[in-house]
Amino acid sequence: METWGEDYLHRETQAYIQIDTGGLGDFQFGLVSGSIDGYVEDMGTEPRFTFTWEGRDEMHPVSGGGWLRPTGDGEA
Repeated sequence: METWGEDYLHRETQAYIQIDTGGLGDFQFGLVSGSIDGYVEDMGTEPRFTFTWEGRDEMHPVSGGGWLRPTGDGEA
């Protein structure tokens, strides 16, 4: 996401990623929005949330995957 500027990330709404305790969630940044499905896995001493996602970039279907590390305060 570092390739986009702050003005793009918050273009339609404040950019966000929300994930519930079951690993399902949704996100929006810029003109990209969609749903997330993932799980927490142990990677050495630090857990990470690994996920797949699908959604739309403007009106075009898009999908992918990734991971993030929680910071311990409910945010990543």
